[in-house]
Amino acid sequence: MRILTARWVLPVARPPIRDGAVGIQAGRIVAVGRRADVIAACAGGERWDLGEAALLPGLVNSHTHLEIGANPSGDPAQSFVPWVQRVIERRKGVALEEQARTAEAGAWVLLRSGTTSVGEVSTTGQSLAPLLHVGLRGVVYREILGLDPAEAADRLAAAAAGLRAMGAAARGGRLAIGLSPHSAYAMSEELLSACGRLARETGVPPAIHAAESLAETEFLATGEGPIARSLYPAVGCAAPPARRRARSPIAYLAATGALLERPVLIHAVHVDEADCRLMAGHGVRVAHCPRSNRRLSEGTAPVPLMRAHGIPVALGTDSLASAPDLDLWGEMRAAWAAQAAGLEAAAVLEMATLGGARALGMADRVGSLEIGKQADVIAVAAERVTAADPVGGLLESVRGEDVLLVLIDGEVRHSRCEVPICA
Repeated sequence: MRILTARWVLPVARPPIRDGAVGIQAGRIVAVGRRADVIAACAGGERWDLGEAALLPGLVNSHTHLEIGANPSGDPAQSFVPWVQRVIERRKGVALEEQARTAEAGAWVLLRSGTTSVGEVSTTGQSLAPLLHVGLRGVVYREILGLDPAEAADRLAAAAAGLRAMGAAARGGRLAIGLSPHSAYAMSEELLSACGRLARETGVPPAIHAAESLAETEFLATGEGPIARSLYPAVGCAAPPARRRARSPIAYLAATGALLERPVLIHAVHVDEADCRLMAGHGVRVAHCPRSNRRLSEGTAPVPLMRAHGIPVALGTDSLASAPDLDLWGEMRAAWAAQAAGLEAAAVLEMATLGGARALGMADRVGSLEIGKQADVIAVAAERVTAADPVGGLLESVRGEDVLLVLIDGEVRHSRCEVPICA
């Protein structure tokens, strides 16, 4: 048995605890509370004193594309469709081995900055092995795209084969396998419907990019705009395949049945009250990526409105093609600043932990420091944290490099500190 003690413990599911401790045995949390109480409850346990640190659950980055490398530093911000075209063009010549190396480097960045669980969208399957190697928990979603209705059956068969192969590779590890139809505009309606059937048949969790850009809204409502005019010709699609029209991307997904499997909706920037009612009624979750949305000039997702409708909202960094880094602490600060008075610090921390666990279907195991959950625990330097606002102080001051210790299943996966062991 091991006891971690620190100046602060932030369980997330309950208020912060000053001079607190967490007891761990056989990879699970067995006690959380005041230092003296936990030491008494875990008599005989080895005590690790983290001093002025704060203990909290491992962060959950609900949306990444680790196979995609960074844009050159000189790249200016771009509007959505030119950015997508640039990403597609850059990926054409990238070998699978390079994608795997990029994914492994990203996975280590996640771990060292305090992320212990991830929702990774993989286009080629190259990020699975690196994530298994680094030891992160989460869901790896196999991405599927395809605009030609005549190719829907073949695309689906390839996706099903990919799911089987990834499932076999991940068996016995901390990663589950999911399915990610990229977006409504990146596939025919026939393929989108087939993805829903595949998710139902296999039981894998789905995730889909939705309501990320105004161009997407325009295209699904009218069939026109920069997606039809510029993006489709760039990928060899002379004319958009026939599809129904809808007033919003969320309404389109609801009409096609794509919300029935309760997918994670990635971004959900351009949603309104009616959309939120649809989302809540279907039990979907949202992966919110504020820095990516800001870089592409797409505005701010109405997070308080979604939360008011009971929609679980998580945080994700997205890829290095649209975010400056994979540090979820930066994402938390961006989310907090963007919502101003509409979102308290505690809600932001919840989005990066328990909210992320809910999005990935793991809230019964991780996301908060509670008895019985897996011991995914991190310690961060907390010298600037005050009793008046411990969570706010944490969000204002902590960066990825301030993460001192990372445990997954109670095992030390990363350490920047010498931990004094006390009798």
